[in-house]
Amino acid sequence: MVARELRPKPGTATPATGTAAEPEERIDDPLDPLENVPTELDEFTHAEFIAVYNDASANIRFAKEQQWRTVLYFTIGAIAVTTYGEMSDWADSKLTFYLLVIVWLFSLTSVGILLSLQWWQGAEQEKIAYLTAKWSSFTTAARRRKSKTVSDLQRYGMLASMVLYLELSTIAVTRVFWPYL
Repeated sequence: MVARELRPKPGTATPATGTAAEPEERIDDPLDPLENVPTELDEFTHAEFIAVYNDASANIRFAKEQQWRTVLYFTIGAIAVTTYGEMSDWADSKLTFYLLVIVWLFSLTSVGILLSLQWWQGAEQEKIAYLTAKWSSFTTAARRRKSKTVSDLQRYGMLASMVLYLELSTIAVTRVFWPYL
């Protein structure tokens, strides 16, 4: 017998009580409902909700991928500009200044892109929350397993680390360029 077979089925588990003679009635917990209350949506509306849900999920994955690509492309650009400066022995101070301005513009633009994509992800998460609230009680319980606050903290923590990386990289490039201006 494996542990999976020993686990109670959803909605059939009863908490252990002090005595076996008095069975205690189980309280209906929103995170573990006693029974599944099916969705009240008709078949076509439910299919539309699933299509919108899948679209929102794909949009979130796309936005996350674009955030990481933005950081990657900025890093490659900063390395390329710094390498060019080193290979040319910083011969032209005016070009060095223009390259530094470009790095700062790309840095600020990248931060704007990251913030915009983060806002988009939040909007798509709200759409998913609305859709799944209309589904069965088991689906709602499954979605509530992870706190929205924890998800937001993780999402904004990653955003803060990306922005910090971009700005610290920009400052590092500026320090490399500064003596040659």
